[in-house]
Amino acid sequence: MRILSRVTLFLFAIIALSCESKEKEVEELKSETIAIHDEVMPKMDDIMKLKKSLKNKQDSADASDIIQDLIIALEESDKAMMNWMRNYDPRMEDMTEDEKIEYLNSQKAAISEVSREMNKSIAEAEEFLK
Repeated sequence: MRILSRVTLFLFAIIALSCESKEKEVEELKSETIAIHDEVMPKMDDIMKLKKSLKNKQDSADASDIIQDLIIALEESDKAMMNWMRNYDPRMEDMTEDEKIEYLNSQKAAISEVSREMNKSIAEAEEFLK
């Protein structure tokens, strides 16, 4: 009987540690995801300023097709960020810990792609405007 109660206690301890570990992983993933967002979000102002500069230059430049492509890339970056923010669900209600981990991994990958897209479009526009 004692062995059975010790085994039961041991199993409960393992389950508790496993749940705690998953909760910690969820919090870490959430923090990493939001950190990527917080790093790139201030660049939305840069996108607006670059679009304005490109539009001003478009009126007086021979390279209007290139400028239009750069403006479109900036707009798509802006749209990607807005879509990500609109679709991100930080509450993750009615999800198991495993579902939260899967969701956050996908959101981290998505915001990383948004970040790459934004940084690329900004760099290309800045290079053109030099």
